[in-house]
Amino acid sequence: MIQIAVVLLVDPAGRVLLQLRAPDKAAFPDLWALPGGVIEPGESPEEAARRELFEETGLRPVGPFEFFAYDVLPGRDVERFVFLAETSASADDLVLGEGLALEFAGPESIWDGRPLVHLDVDVLGRFLAGRQPRAHDAPQDALLVVPQWQGSSRRDARRLAAGAGLIAGRFPALEHTFVEVPDGVPVWSAVEQVAARVSKAVAELAGRFVVTVGGDCSVDLSPVSAASARFDDLVVVWFDAHADLNTPESSPSGAFHGMVLRTLLGEGPAGLVPERPLRPDQVVLVGARELDPGEVEFVERAGIAIVPPEDVVSVVGSRRVYVHVDLDVLDPSVFGSVGFPAAGGLSAARLTGALRGLVSEGDVVGAGVAEFMPVSPADPAAVVAWSVVDELVGAARFRSSG
Repeated sequence: MIQIAVVLLVDPAGRVLLQLRAPDKAAFPDLWALPGGVIEPGESPEEAARRELFEETGLRPVGPFEFFAYDVLPGRDVERFVFLAETSASADDLVLGEGLALEFAGPESIWDGRPLVHLDVDVLGRFLAGRQPRAHDAPQDALLVVPQWQGSSRRDARRLAAGAGLIAGRFPALEHTFVEVPDGVPVWSAVEQVAARVSKAVAELAGRFVVTVGGDCSVDLSPVSAASARFDDLVVVWFDAHADLNTPESSPSGAFHGMVLRTLLGEGPAGLVPERPLRPDQVVLVGARELDPGEVEFVERAGIAIVPPEDVVSVVGSRRVYVHVDLDVLDPSVFGSVGFPAAGGLSAARLTGALRGLVSEGDVVGAGVAEFMPVSPADPAAVVAWSVVDELVGAARFRSSG
């Protein structure tokens, strides 16, 4: 059993290049690639790669086919998407190609210093129909980095600022906008100052696909408010172990990160409620499992939808979507570097699967990722946080304009 990496490259002209790589350089010094195939209507890049590389070649995955990374090759403006999978293939299967529709690329096909096979544009043509070449001066996806911690009640909440930096550092190819967070001031004053600064930054990034990186959940207050003001049909999908539906009166902790969604719905601290609050039918909770009594009462009274991740795409339908991900939506066994872990959470595959469905089938207009509290600068949990941002940023680039 070996692990392989599937690499999809998209150049500025819209050409798609597909690679199959085995990361063991001793056993696999060269790169292998699949030279042909078709893509079915509505398939995502991951689905096409899975079918071509596993179903057509005879390779079989052992476990999930996982989105791993996204980046842009420096100096080439080439988008690179990487998927990983464990397969039942042996080294001999790949080296000798026995029974597989794999072909080693000749020296005439070179990209990024490695040989590969160029796929004809028709191979992925149906998926890329309507996709315009990306001009150098076109608006780029961006990260809005907000290392706010004052919304949390944890004594060590400043680790949230480190989490924001650790996530942002993984994506050097994206444009970064950093929002300064005040220190040494009363909590509510800091929350209000940051909300105003984020609001200004969101306005300056108009026209971009922006992922806001926190910090605590309050970093999404201004981005969601801006999206609500812009889109009548907006729905906010809130991935979170907690509902964040408290008020200052109902909150057991008094921490604002547990009031963000209620504030967006029009009930919150003065000065933070948006001019155009959300309606209850514009909110969908996913993964919520630890609600305070006041939140339970409000959910029942307002009719807030709580759905499993597998149903979120059908519930959202054709409406525009803002996606909020508090990383404590994941089970602590998967991701424990959060301030308030809650048992019974989602697996990484369920979360990324839901995100991928929303991006590929819906109209995601913005997103936020929050509440990463790394235990060290080398916290291995960062890989999971990166994969969430990869789904939101990388997959968004592959949305068909049709």
